[in-house]
Amino acid sequence: MKNFIQMFFVKSHEWNFSYGIEMDFCVADLSPTAPRVNGFPCKDRANVTSKDFLFTDFRTAGNASVSGTNVYPTFATVLQYPALNTLGISHARLDFGIGGVVPPHTHPLSSETLFVVQGSILTGFVSFDGVLYAETLQKGDIYIFPKGTLHFQINVGTGPAISFNSLNSQSPGFLFAANQLLLSNIPAAVLESSLGIPNATDLNLLEASVPPFWGN
Repeated sequence: MKNFIQMFFVKSHEWNFSYGIEMDFCVADLSPTAPRVNGFPCKDRANVTSKDFLFTDFRTAGNASVSGTNVYPTFATVLQYPALNTLGISHARLDFGIGGVVPPHTHPLSSETLFVVQGSILTGFVSFDGVLYAETLQKGDIYIFPKGTLHFQINVGTGPAISFNSLNSQSPGFLFAANQLLLSNIPAAVLESSLGIPNATDLNLLEASVPPFWGN
């Protein structure tokens, strides 16, 4: 029995080491030649400093007017904040102009919370059974979007708004519904039938109306 218990703990350690992370941190090496499996390889620990764990980009407000939807996102994913590598978290600051909209989108790899720092934001998500859950949030309120659900935000106040969003993935994915439907070269006949669009001319008009957003 003693030998069996010793073997179990040794094998458990091996299994955890093979399929999980057994380190306190792994600051990402973002060099294009570094091999990737699940996340990024670790920066040489001898070269890690306290500055690697500091992210200061949220200090500055984004200019919402330069976005097609009047919302400026500042991201803190592993690509901007390498210290997040392997830790399963990322953030975003959203600066909303008056009437600014975050279009319906999903994060296939993450759930998300939204914390209102300033202003009044109407937000909600659609559940897998097609039910819309939506609320108008005020400063200090938090809302959650379950993993993979379609969700949106719009500034319904009379001035600018700011939200701080957290996601439980270092790379949550961003899939915008309009872009996926209208900018992904899905055959026109499929969209015409699915959306009830009578002809390709109307489809082209819809495609042209998709606003640029978050790097599109």
